[in-house]
Amino acid sequence: METISHSWRRFVKFITFINLPIKKKFLLFGLGTFFWFFLVGTVAVSVLTFIHYRYSQLSNTTIPYMQTIQKVSPKLDALEQLSKWEHTKNQNKQLLEATLFVRSMLDTVTQTTINMQSSNKSGNFFEMLTYSLSKDDPEGIGALQDILNQIKKMESTISYALKKTNDKVDTDLSSSWDELNTTIVKTKQVIESFSARTTKMHDEYSIQMNKAIKFSINSIAIIILIAVSLLLFFTRWLTDAFSKPIESMIHQIHSIGTGEVDLSKKLKIKSEDEIGTLSKEFNKLVDTVYGVTVFKKVIEEDTSLDVVYTRLGEVFERDAKIDEYRIYDINDAKQTMKVVHPPLFGDETLACHDEILNNCSLCRAQKTGHKISSLEYAGICRQFIPEQEKEHICIPLIVAGKPGAVVQFTFNTKRTDEEIEDIQERVFKAESYIKNSLSVIETKQLMHTLRESSLVDGLTGLYNRRFLQDHSNQLIAGVLRRKKQISLLMCDMDFFKQVNDAHGHDAGDSLLKDTSAIFRKSVRESDIVIRFGGEEFLILLIDTEPQYGMMVAEKIRKTVENTNFKIPSGVIKKTISIGISEFPKDTEGFWQAIKFADVALYKAKDTGRNRCVEFTSELWDQKDNF
Repeated sequence: METISHSWRRFVKFITFINLPIKKKFLLFGLGTFFWFFLVGTVAVSVLTFIHYRYSQLSNTTIPYMQTIQKVSPKLDALEQLSKWEHTKNQNKQLLEATLFVRSMLDTVTQTTINMQSSNKSGNFFEMLTYSLSKDDPEGIGALQDILNQIKKMESTISYALKKTNDKVDTDLSSSWDELNTTIVKTKQVIESFSARTTKMHDEYSIQMNKAIKFSINSIAIIILIAVSLLLFFTRWLTDAFSKPIESMIHQIHSIGTGEVDLSKKLKIKSEDEIGTLSKEFNKLVDTVYGVTVFKKVIEEDTSLDVVYTRLGEVFERDAKIDEYRIYDINDAKQTMKVVHPPLFGDETLACHDEILNNCSLCRAQKTGHKISSLEYAGICRQFIPEQEKEHICIPLIVAGKPGAVVQFTFNTKRTDEEIEDIQERVFKAESYIKNSLSVIETKQLMHTLRESSLVDGLTGLYNRRFLQDHSNQLIAGVLRRKKQISLLMCDMDFFKQVNDAHGHDAGDSLLKDTSAIFRKSVRESDIVIRFGGEEFLILLIDTEPQYGMMVAEKIRKTVENTNFKIPSGVIKKTISIGISEFPKDTEGFWQAIKFADVALYKAKDTGRNRCVEFTSELWDQKDNF
């Protein structure tokens, strides 16, 4: 059943030209309309030509025959009566009267014969065609010739009788009258036979003409009915084939404009012509718009920018079918950029020179704010490494009027025109996601910046106490999970107040900045430096071994002691005191460990400053003495 149904659908599609291009559809529609008009015209002209042909036969044969018979028969009857009269008196007068009858009949038949043998076959094309189809009637002409011969015989008989009367040789003309009567009887027999044949021909031609008229009426009516039905069907079909998809597109465009995309109302693809192709492409567009709309709603609810970048990578792979890509986040303040997704693993390298990470202005897409494509111009970006035999398309993510990130797509160099077109289509789809995510990325970056500014000390650029409050649980959980410890260094500049009093607050701020720089250089990237308050700093050394905290503290203390700090009024020397505690070695409470480091710091200050003191339980017992 399915095979039969499929075959039937294929047959219907074939006879309705459903899969032909629109231009050919209308061409065939026009040819079909022309065919039916031509067929109606052909049938009409053919039938009318046939009717004209039969009418010509009637008018050129049977009617002249009948007219001739109608003219000859009364005179022949009159002549017959005359021949049967008593011929004792006035025979000459009777013969003269008979001569008039004969000559009248002779003129009539002679004229008809001449007309039949030399009919005028002139006129337009269809009349000439009719005449060419018509055939001469030799039998009818032969019958006329027989009648003519009989009449001539009668004329000869009467002429002989008149001569005898004029010569008065013999006045007995009975033999002549008998001969005339005999000729009249034969002539009447010929005329009767000819009349019967003519009547039969007239009836046959009339019947044929009536049949032709009926056939033409029925044929033309049927053809017009079929033509009108097909015209209405194809007109309705073509109207539906164009109007319904267009109406649906208008509805979907309106829905897209209002932000409501209904995938259940996608266009039904009923043909493989331009409308079918347009429907396919429009459905792809609806899918893309719907996917982009849903994607935007999802990333709006994501908590961090890193998650947004990860989701962008997912749609690149899933929807745009692009596997080779990198997303770079740009730090405008530091003029650097870093790979945020997908991260580099093992021996993986960038498609560009590493210098762009430390100086993002080297990246052409970041610098110009325009899409950069080596498909359009080979070697357009000097930072892209050509030895990889790859092509690249770099798209900057313009956030707040400047590039906030760069997405780089890479493709194999060997490609055809079809592959280039496919790449451009996939990149266009990826761009649609990028463009719709820009507002979300801008918001996330702004929130990240605001959050970072609330967690970072404005003067030194170090994290502040709020950062510690927000992230302490994560730090504690990680250390406990790894079964490591944190060394806490509480640092305080010795006699810092004297610097402000003697040299001003500008000198104090300069001293704090320089000291912060020393802290950063003295610890690892994984360690955290916090401005805890005023001239007091807290350093968290993550995952340390015993005595590592004291070693770093001494390093910092010596560096500070040996540094010449530049201030507006000159150069000063300063020292620093540091208290050290270990978490969870000294206590299981993280904030308690900070307190212990603070206690050790006060011990260092109390015992002469410019020194590092580790926390011991005895110091906590003596806390009331501090």
